[in-house]
Amino acid sequence: MFEALRTVVVGTFQRFGERALAFLPNVLAMLILILAGWAIAAIIRSLLGRALRALRFDRWCEEMGITQVLRRAEIRHAPSHLLTRALFWLVLLVFLVVGLHSLEIALVNRALAAIFGYIPRILAAVLILLGGFLLANFLARAVLLAAVNAHLASARLLAGGVRVLIVAIALAMALEQLALAAHIVIAAFSIFFGGVTLALAIAFGLAGRDLARDVLRRQFAPQREEAPDELSHL
Repeated sequence: MFEALRTVVVGTFQRFGERALAFLPNVLAMLILILAGWAIAAIIRSLLGRALRALRFDRWCEEMGITQVLRRAEIRHAPSHLLTRALFWLVLLVFLVVGLHSLEIALVNRALAAIFGYIPRILAAVLILLGGFLLANFLARAVLLAAVNAHLASARLLAGGVRVLIVAIALAMALEQLALAAHIVIAAFSIFFGGVTLALAIAFGLAGRDLARDVLRRQFAPQREEAPDELSHL
């Protein structure tokens, strides 16, 4: 009995050692890939940083309003610094994924496939948010200039409302792209947009009721005055 038990235990350790030795090259390959990815990512970050400084990328972002958007989001780093860091981590992430894939573990491969399937959604959501912020700033400036030229008293309030509306639309589109409770996001945005529209309609109606009454009086009062003349003429 003890001989059979010893045989089972020794056989188990032997099989474990064989599997460990067979798995060791995969681990070494993963480590080499990660180190190589870190070195390549650092080189790319340095080259990209020099290229962006030569192209005056930060000044262009300042003119386009991107820097202002980052400051409002409490991000104090320069856009070129953020871009180089993002590219560094992206390259390192690619090598990390390749290294993990070299382990040939089924669970890890399925998780990586799911992550890579979700990355395009994240990139699309980021682009939608960035485009939404830029469009919101552009339209807010245009509305502010138009309102000031029209001598409207609430020019800044109107421009702020346009900015908030565009940002809310971009945020709803980004959340829908990420597939994060899409139905809840759509319902919440519909309620928010309907509430804002109703509030604006009520405010406009209360503020412009005197003007509307004068317009209606000028429009329909002459017809009422001419009606007795036509009847008397007949």
